[in-house]
Amino acid sequence: MVRLVCILFAWLLVSPSAQAALPVADSAQVPADYALGKKKEEQEAEISDAEKARLQKLKDRSARIIVLKWNDTTTDYQDATLIRNVKSRIDRPDALFFPSVDLYQNGRKHPDDTLIPAQQPAMVPDVNLEAIKAESVKVSQIPWDSISPGEWGVIAEKLRRMLDLVWFIEKVEQREALFHLYTMIGYAAENQNSPSPPYYESLGGQSVNYYYYLAATMAWQDPSLMSKLTDMEINGQVNYYLQGLQDGRYPFYSVDFELENEFDVDQFTGEYEVYMNGLLLEEIDPEGQFKVPLGIFDVYFKRTDSGHGLSDRLEFDKLEDKAYFVRDVARKEMGTEFIEQLMLHPNECTPQVAEYVLHYMSIYAKLHPQAEIYVGVPKNGDPNKVWIWRYDRASATLQLVGGGQEEFPVRFALVASSGVMYNGAAFSVDKTVDNSDIGALDDPVDNALARGDLDLQSAHLPVDLSLRAHYNRLMVGVGMEFGYNLAADGLWVERYRTPEHKFDYGDLRVVEQGPAEQTEDGKAVNGPEVFHYKAWSRYTHFDLGVVFGRDAARAFGPRLVLSTGWTDLPHAWMLMGHFGWALELPIEALNAGQRIRPLVDVDARGGMAYTLGDSIQTDLANADPDQRRIKPVFGLTAGVGTTF
Repeated sequence: MVRLVCILFAWLLVSPSAQAALPVADSAQVPADYALGKKKEEQEAEISDAEKARLQKLKDRSARIIVLKWNDTTTDYQDATLIRNVKSRIDRPDALFFPSVDLYQNGRKHPDDTLIPAQQPAMVPDVNLEAIKAESVKVSQIPWDSISPGEWGVIAEKLRRMLDLVWFIEKVEQREALFHLYTMIGYAAENQNSPSPPYYESLGGQSVNYYYYLAATMAWQDPSLMSKLTDMEINGQVNYYLQGLQDGRYPFYSVDFELENEFDVDQFTGEYEVYMNGLLLEEIDPEGQFKVPLGIFDVYFKRTDSGHGLSDRLEFDKLEDKAYFVRDVARKEMGTEFIEQLMLHPNECTPQVAEYVLHYMSIYAKLHPQAEIYVGVPKNGDPNKVWIWRYDRASATLQLVGGGQEEFPVRFALVASSGVMYNGAAFSVDKTVDNSDIGALDDPVDNALARGDLDLQSAHLPVDLSLRAHYNRLMVGVGMEFGYNLAADGLWVERYRTPEHKFDYGDLRVVEQGPAEQTEDGKAVNGPEVFHYKAWSRYTHFDLGVVFGRDAARAFGPRLVLSTGWTDLPHAWMLMGHFGWALELPIEALNAGQRIRPLVDVDARGGMAYTLGDSIQTDLANADPDQRRIKPVFGLTAGVGTTF
């Protein structure tokens, strides 16, 4: 009753008459934010942001496959065949694929070489920046002549060691702290009265206070940093070097983004955003080059769709080469050299690879904390022969998932199930009618009506055996289902499909209706029509569907399936849609190898049955307008099975 009152009240609120009766507020009192157009735009923006956040979370949790491209071949992380095979092999249809260069993390590698791979921090903690700022402020308050040059040397070295606290710049917020640290190192170096390395360097034939110069390179990217220097003497020193950079008095070199002598600016910008010392490069040269002065520049490729790419620290105080090829350097280490290490003993469960590789793997894994990280190598460029290793975070090692030629990529599932079905295309026979009287009536429709249940909504017990094949999210299947009639009379009735079919009732054959005739051996060649009836029907079906969830390739998870087939009782064609769910049984003792996994399965289905021309149901539909050749079919089943 309470629910009914609530419904009526809600109806009154939204009905036109009720709205007309409600008092109308003065338009001047209605906030502008409640304007319909603006509210709709805000809602659409909120929905869009929420959807983007949801998709990003899904991508963050997806498995990430780093594909190492075999030299002198074309198979890479975008190869469709490789993608399908790897997804199936690791049972992760939601996996994302990336080039080997994304694994290169030379910039993020901590300067402390004693750190083991598992201890690599990946990102600079914010607390480090606070420590640097505090120390920079402290040193800035020391007058230059209040302590001895030797003491300034101690301070300079202490500050220089603090550079390890901010070993990689990837965000704008980190720039100011590093800028001030550079200036304070330069200030201390100036006051120690010893113009020698590492505090002074020769650039383009000119001796420079190297840390004042590094501060100037940051101001060269962003001149607004100069306003942060309130000490006029230090400001003047840094500004001198800044003017020299702007006037071209110091050497520049090119940072080149091409890969294997190729560069497509549209593809590159669609895939990456590039940051230099934490500042986004707004435009990428069509040739893929960017000129920077000698010094220290942190390069960071941020993927536009799915997280972090490569990082590198460019530290040059001499112009040995005119250009530095960022992606080619990364490809050499994480492609060519990494492949050689893995292929030295490809079947080892835990391959021995260089320490720097494990450092990079650890950093990459920490950059993507919710994802599983895999490395794939298509041997000789063959996308059907892919070696796959998984990075184990706990041990900081690579673990072999599968060799290039082993394991069929399709996962099979065999499932037996039962339940209850309602089949509108079937009908039961009256067992009280003597079989010898079949065909006694002249009209075949009358024959059927004399024996059939005109309700035609018979329930039956299905017993189904299905074989499914799973390849990533795709599922195809075939099966046979036997239906036991649960109606009161318990039998199906139908014509025999072939005149050659023999049955228990004597030696009569199914023939056209007419007077009985016999041959010399006593067999009928023409006579009354004889019907076929029994307790079990047979449904042969073929299935095509899609499975969802991270375990779809392993045959587990929710699915949507379309199935079709035919039944023998009655003679009918079936078309049904299914929603099912397969769950892995968490019983380790039942598992036998990686492919054998027991499961439980539930399936809800609904569709139609269309009787064929030689069916009694078709005769009934033709004779009675209330009857239809198309009948609904629906039901629910549950079962058990195993993958293999």
